[in-house]
Amino acid sequence: MGAVLVVFTVVPLAHAAETTRTEYVARAEPICKRNTEANQRMCAGAKEEVKAGKLKLASTHFAKVRTALEKTVRQLAAIPEPAADEARLARWIGYLEAEASYIGRIGKALAQGDKGKAQTLSVQLNRNSNLANNSVLSFGFDYCRLDPSRFT
Repeated sequence: MGAVLVVFTVVPLAHAAETTRTEYVARAEPICKRNTEANQRMCAGAKEEVKAGKLKLASTHFAKVRTALEKTVRQLAAIPEPAADEARLARWIGYLEAEASYIGRIGKALAQGDKGKAQTLSVQLNRNSNLANNSVLSFGFDYCRLDPSRFT
């Protein structure tokens, strides 16, 4: 019996199916859309509650939004990234993680009755949103673009 030599050519998966920016956006946008729509529902009434001085009640909205955003960030981080955009997307994901942190901290400040601290954190949140958006401006995101006005 003769020995049969079988040779397999191994192609790294990263090179076999390189993700393009367009494919990344196509996979990310539905995730962001679900999160945006959920956030709109979760934020309903929060602004009015803050204005009425019902800070502890308003804080519950922020806790829910933080949890939903953390889940969304995990889903976005799992999407294969275009090799040329890995650093940019890593920076963006970092901004999204910071976004969730700010939202949680705003909720905690409201729960403690500290409206001033919540307002300061809100300014920082908006600054972070701008940095996140600027880091991926060339992607042309719609739902993955952070837009606080969608929730007021």
